[in-house]
Amino acid sequence: MENPIQADHEEHQHFNELANRDPTVMVVTLQTKSGDEVHVWAEMDTGSFENLISQELLEKLDLSSEVNSREEVSIKTISGKDFTPKGDIDLTFTAGHKQKAFTSNFVIIEDNDIPLLLGRDMLYKQLHAFSTDVEYQNEPPEDMEIWGTKPSATRVDKLYMAKPVRK
Repeated sequence: MENPIQADHEEHQHFNELANRDPTVMVVTLQTKSGDEVHVWAEMDTGSFENLISQELLEKLDLSSEVNSREEVSIKTISGKDFTPKGDIDLTFTAGHKQKAFTSNFVIIEDNDIPLLLGRDMLYKQLHAFSTDVEYQNEPPEDMEIWGTKPSATRVDKLYMAKPVRK
């Protein structure tokens, strides 16, 4: 017979672990041009219509030759900062405990404070990351090398609103 005190403790511990996770970031796995896997912190932003990747991360992945040209429009951050994308690229990445593969378009930006950002369509329509499923809000294994530092959940001024403004 299962010890009810032990079962309650384990359930309580599980809920504490869930409560301590930052639901605005997740680790995704990308591939470099040579096929090496790299793990990157991605911010999740339900206010952004676009997925974003920094020029610096794109260069580290050695994928600059895969960039598509893009109509010159300005994108405005929630803090009011305007920037013009440097193009876009279709990327495949894996995420979650099962490392499920996803492919989506990413807008290339110069801002290196956010190497990778997943926007609303990706989060809701493909990842289903904002549901009761905690599949994608996991901490990586301790021995996993991850590029960059884990973003802070309090950086609201750095989150992007996808409001294209035609020039």
